[in-house]
Amino acid sequence: MNKRIALLVYPAFSMQEISSLSYVLRWNSDTFTDIIATSKEVVISEEGIQVMPNKTVDEFSVDDYDCLVLSGCSDFRIALRDQKLKAFLESLKYTQDFLIGAICAGPVFLAQAGLLKGKKYTDSLFAEMHELLPFIEADNFVAAPVVEDGNIVTANGSAFNAFAVHIARRLGYILPDKIMSGYIDDYKEEDYVHHLPEEGLKEFIEEFADIIESKSI
Repeated sequence: MNKRIALLVYPAFSMQEISSLSYVLRWNSDTFTDIIATSKEVVISEEGIQVMPNKTVDEFSVDDYDCLVLSGCSDFRIALRDQKLKAFLESLKYTQDFLIGAICAGPVFLAQAGLLKGKKYTDSLFAEMHELLPFIEADNFVAAPVVEDGNIVTANGSAFNAFAVHIARRLGYILPDKIMSGYIDDYKEEDYVHHLPEEGLKEFIEEFADIIESKSI
């Protein structure tokens, strides 16, 4: 075990959604987090926190890390069109033994790169986004806090504590069942299915018209 994980960041990524994971690994297992991005320029999180990447995706090697983590993203308009980000994730398509975790909107980048093809997943996207974005397999969406399928662990944004425990346990760490408060013990599927209001749907279609149109080509 390398005792090190890689956090992939992009504009408007969520610091909060991966803070529990970083906390659990650092203070319970002495595992550190490196920040990976498409360049070494400062990346600003959705909370306004400025982060300086340790490495670029060109310098990344799966042999150096125990897993790669993708946080959510409050505005993925820029990152979804970042071809370097897409190419990097595509390069991981055949590393079936390497653990990858993604939470909230993070799975959208995995889907775009083909890493979710044929896999069950969850996320925090609206149902209409699942249907409209051409690379998302809507039928494989599972309305649950956390979903594991092979080497991929995905989570709804509200399940950041459960996400941390799932990742840590997949890495072989032994943790108490409720190492943190705020667990979601009981839930209904409808708690994880959300719809865009009419105006929001119109804006989404206009903003992502170039991507959505490719679905019909």
